[in-house]
Amino acid sequence: MLVVALNNIGAAPDNSFKSGFLKAFSGFQTVKLSLCAVSAEKQLQICQPEPEEELLRSVLKSSDMSEPLLELQGSGDRLQKAVRSMFFPGRERKYEKFLLTGCDGITYFPWAVQIVNVYLPAPGWEQKLEWIRKADVIVLYGSESEESRGFTTEAKRLRPDVPIFIEEAGQYLSGGLKDYLRDLFLSYLKNRIKIKEVLEEQKTEQQIECGQARQVAETLGVDLSLVGSVCDESGYRITRCGLGCF
Repeated sequence: MLVVALNNIGAAPDNSFKSGFLKAFSGFQTVKLSLCAVSAEKQLQICQPEPEEELLRSVLKSSDMSEPLLELQGSGDRLQKAVRSMFFPGRERKYEKFLLTGCDGITYFPWAVQIVNVYLPAPGWEQKLEWIRKADVIVLYGSESEESRGFTTEAKRLRPDVPIFIEEAGQYLSGGLKDYLRDLFLSYLKNRIKIKEVLEEQKTEQQIECGQARQVAETLGVDLSLVGSVCDESGYRITRCGLGCF
């Protein structure tokens, strides 16, 4: 399963990146997420969790989950839980690749591949430094300027290893960006497979303690949230988790 989250800094002039992305990479279902407040009676309760099907129906704006575009609307925690439930075992899925748009993917879906699109000028982009720290790749739109040079310098100061691609606004991605994304997606899928193999080797029952999940992440050199996502997909229940890691 491949999940990619788009995070935008600045005002995107149109859906050029998404359009170019879907032209370059086929087979994705786009999940458009819209944050909104919910009434008190609809808030998730820790002691009385909402059934998965009911939760998904409550945020679903589209009528058919098999369509190429799926629209969900709700509070951040409800969207987070609803998207996770889409990947639970036993649920029929037409797609195995998903593009999450319209929401803070780095905060709500840290286990996804994180693409940060920066549209200059972007007043206040300094408020999104955490996105730069956690981005898998940054795509910078805007002509060569003092602002673009300043952004690149600051981004490299925070993350010397972060790849930054300067793209022209349009309907297509550059060859270099497409090649990098292909390699990034392949690495992501390989990590998911490695995690699943470790789970199957070490656990005869469909559950794993939080401390053991942390050890898997440390051993494989992957983010803890990715281990949690693979556990969701593979049907492993994480136990003895007192810090809300998952």
